[in-house]
Amino acid sequence: MGGDSDFMPVAQKIKAAGRTLIGIGNRRNTNKHWAKSCHEFRYYGALIAPPLADEPPTPAGQKVAPPSPPPDPAAEMLRRAVRLLAETKGEPWVNKGSVWHMVKRLDPTFDTKDHGHASFAEMVKALDAVVEVKKGESDHMLRLR
Repeated sequence: MGGDSDFMPVAQKIKAAGRTLIGIGNRRNTNKHWAKSCHEFRYYGALIAPPLADEPPTPAGQKVAPPSPPPDPAAEMLRRAVRLLAETKGEPWVNKGSVWHMVKRLDPTFDTKDHGHASFAEMVKALDAVVEVKKGESDHMLRLR
């Protein structure tokens, strides 16, 4: 069985033929270059529901301070996609559908479910501190706050 790099020439031929390339693999062994060469990439773990994890018990009487949250990668990706599209268009309001396509171009492995959102629309709604939404002619429009 070959490695991910064996698929690179095939990926190039598929893209050159104007076809959409969707890859699949596991997080631990998938080469990031292979995943990013796909139009879309899914990890096996994202295809099935994750098992529910029990939280470890805290010792009685001991207060545990919650860890400070790390930067939200979903918010950063949304911010980056909207900014790039706005710069390209030369205006702040961009089509929501175009933003999703830009997110997938920037990172074919990006999956809203990995960030706790059932869909892109739900992610945008949850990240209203990052983007402002208004109704457009055919789709919603977004701009950075």
